[in-house]
Parts: sequence; C-alpha cells; structure tokens
Amino acid sequence: MAAENSVITKIRRRKLCLASSDGSKPLAPVTHIALGDGGTDTAGEPVPPLDTQSALTHEVVRYPVDSVTYPTDTTARYTIAIPAEEMTGQVFDEIALVDSEGDVAAIKTMYPKRKDAGVVFQFEMDDEF
Repeated sequence: MAAENSVITKIRRRKLCLASSDGSKPLAPVTHIALGDGGTDTAGEPVPPLDTQSALTHEVVRYPVDSVTYPTDTTARYTIAIPAEEMTGQVFDEIALVDSEGDVAAIKTMYPKRKDAGVVFQFEMDDEF
C-alpha cells in the first residue's frame, strides 16, 4: 500500500478525537466497504485521495463487512467478498471504509481491477492506529 494513495479522513479523525478525549461520543464502528471507479487519472494512475473527502469520487457498490481480523495489535483488517455472479466486468480503482453512521473513515486509490465472471472478488482494507 503506497502511503500517498491512502488517507484517514478528517471526519474519522474528528470522531477519534471525541471518542478518546472524554468519551462523550463513542466511535462508530466500520460496517461497510465501498468500491468505486473514480480513483485513477486518464493514464490509469491512482490519484491520491484527500483527507477532506466525504465520499469516493464515484462509488459503484457498497458491501457489509464480512469479517474483521487483527494482524497486529494496532490494525483492524476488514474484508468483503463480491459474489461470483455480481458486478461482472466492473472496474474498481478506489475503496473506502464506511462507519455505521454512513461516514467515510478512510479511502485508498489503486490500479484498476476488473471483475471477471464466475470469480469471487475479495477486498481487504486495513485501519491502522
């Protein structure tokens, strides 16, 4: 993961601040991963996301998180799987973690990935603290 192609949004950082400063507002958990096709420029290169973004450039689909694992004690890894019969031919080049309040917590842009027919597409995204 190239650091310049991923960002924790200001919305998420503001929520982290409130949750850890006085506990008056619990942190909304990540519940979905959104995928889009607006994360690259005309040459197919990933465009760095901005921490001020509140959405993907062009969201195509959103899936509930299938599982969360903890590869280190400061990382939550969220996983989704696009079923074999869904989204055939769709290109994805941006991904976001979305919390239970509908706010985007983090965004990553990447090289385009096209979904083949009959193939389960799995995506993982880490939330690092």
